[in-house]
Amino acid sequence: MSKAKFKKIVKEYKDASFAEIFEGIRDNFTFGLLGAILVVFISARVDLAVLIGYIVYYFYMGRIVNRPKYVTSLGRLIVFPIPSALGAFTGYKLASILAAAIETFPK
Repeated sequence: MSKAKFKKIVKEYKDASFAEIFEGIRDNFTFGLLGAILVVFISARVDLAVLIGYIVYYFYMGRIVNRPKYVTSLGRLIVFPIPSALGAFTGYKLASILAAAIETFPK
């Protein structure tokens, strides 16, 4: 990353409020988490978890689609991709644990 691009991101960070940045990080982490959980539940064939996962995912999708778009380098290069990837990885790990727990319930 060029020095000018880095300085631009630092300036955008200083200009943004903590609440703005936190909201973006929270929403993107949750979006990644829910998407990854669905993939694991589908591959584990845990039907009830897939249904609940889809319901939660699409309710949350309304929040994601209707939010202001990222127009700054800070948003496009940091606030969107990093929390989304961390959320997806967390969802992948968490869903494996949940799927195994659900499958051990008596049928």
